[in-house]
Amino acid sequence: MKEFFKSISSFFEKKANVPNSKEPEIFDIELTASVLAYEIARSDGDISDDELNILMEQVIKVSEKAGKEKNEVFKLIEKYSKDSVSFHEFVSDINENYSINEKHELIKYLWKVAYADGSLDINEERLIRRLADLIKIKDLDVLKMKDFSKNE
Repeated sequence: MKEFFKSISSFFEKKANVPNSKEPEIFDIELTASVLAYEIARSDGDISDDELNILMEQVIKVSEKAGKEKNEVFKLIEKYSKDSVSFHEFVSDINENYSINEKHELIKYLWKVAYADGSLDINEERLIRRLADLIKIKDLDVLKMKDFSKNE
């Protein structure tokens, strides 16, 4: 994860220019959410238009904060996803830097992406539940978030 942010730090120069602010942390959280959501969306072998639309909402937020085009940001996310073996590298960063509320928001967002196409693929569910377990979210909370996203 740290390598990802180092490799794109020059691309996202604006992120580094926000002194004494929570902005870099929020930016990193949004970027992390985008990368993980991309992984969830592609885990069933196909990214639907609905999944892509929800993902692009997050990418637009990141691109606006970075002062870059959304397509540039999306290409970076795609590249990182293709070059990454797994998202385990995100786990320690999330556990060290995210509050419990931020972890919950991340899992809710991933459920939202997974359900965007109207169905939940078994691989999408496995990835979300596995990530939730690794970032120490209680299974009961994960199921509540899943039910909420399903009925949204």
